[in-house]
Amino acid sequence: MDSLFAFTLIFIVYALGDAVATKTKGVISMMLFAFVFYLIGFWTFLPSTALQDSGFTAVSNALVCLLMVHIGTTIKLRDFVEQWKTVVIALIACAGVCFGICLIATLFIDRGYALVGGPILSGAIVAALIMQEAAQAIGREDLVVFASVILVVQNFIGIPIASLCLKSEAKRLKALITGGDLDRTVENGAAQNKSALCIIPPIPAKYLSGNVIIAKLAIVSVISTVIANATDGKLNKLVVCLVLGVLLKEIGFLEESSITKANGSVFVMAAAPIAAFIGLVNATPQMLLGQLAPLAVVVVIGLICLAVSSVVVGKLFHYSWQMSTALGTSALFGFPTTYILANEIACSVGENEAEQNYLRSKLQPHMVIAGIVTVSISSVIFAGIVANWL
Repeated sequence: MDSLFAFTLIFIVYALGDAVATKTKGVISMMLFAFVFYLIGFWTFLPSTALQDSGFTAVSNALVCLLMVHIGTTIKLRDFVEQWKTVVIALIACAGVCFGICLIATLFIDRGYALVGGPILSGAIVAALIMQEAAQAIGREDLVVFASVILVVQNFIGIPIASLCLKSEAKRLKALITGGDLDRTVENGAAQNKSALCIIPPIPAKYLSGNVIIAKLAIVSVISTVIANATDGKLNKLVVCLVLGVLLKEIGFLEESSITKANGSVFVMAAAPIAAFIGLVNATPQMLLGQLAPLAVVVVIGLICLAVSSVVVGKLFHYSWQMSTALGTSALFGFPTTYILANEIACSVGENEAEQNYLRSKLQPHMVIAGIVTVSISSVIFAGIVANWL
């Protein structure tokens, strides 16, 4: 396929996916739409090299590193301190799903399917990329496809469950407001002031171009890769990218939300998932049918582990089962969907602006932090661990 045609096709698919996601209020995500399109496309009319021909594949792996460093720059340590109970619930839920599947599912299905399924169901695209790379290294193309299948399915499962739990929690909070038993004081957001750890003076605005910001992200990505290579791959480079992104933003070397400030988010986000889509090239209908059984086992065990771990830990912290389950379910789709869902539920349950603002203040901070913890942090770490077991 001509490179320009392939490039254009990618963005047409993304554009249509965005429209569908908007129309369905996130029930069908852009990623879900793209996965289904490419899956059917490779079965029917798309050449197997359609994605490679775009030129994105050559830089996809590098841009994933930049993206992970960028995600690190969006994380404020203060947020995690103020929402520590939410962080603990999200971490334990993510760990429960990941390692519960890895340990229990091996009793019923092939060990490879269990090890690939655990980190991805408890995470998202980055965890999938890590596990797909590990599967390719051992020549298991069926596991590469299985990783993509889980990515498609988890949105269908996670978003409806989270929506129901958040709606139930919002109604519970609203009833407390009506009964006068709840303090309506809205929680204050995390402070936006400069980090106390900042020791590097900022670059003057006139010199802080997009190229400078991207160059710094690339430097950190290279350093992360060197560190990961020094451990013989035992420490995943994407985990190192994330950690260094957080720390170097706190001390002032990196800008907050770096890629956004460099106006590079569109192309980075477009290129980053390409590697996952390419895994669908070898996905035949027969292979997918053969994966229905392991998929069902992974999903059922994962949901049971999620519910048990979330509710039990939530009880210890005096969280309602609705809220704790919603926090755990964020592992299946992550931020920014967590933010969008909380806002939609607050608007639909609240009868006036005051109630909507109150519900938003009670739901959004928890869901945003949970989404970041599960998908951007813990799932990457857990995937890095499990990838070594494959």
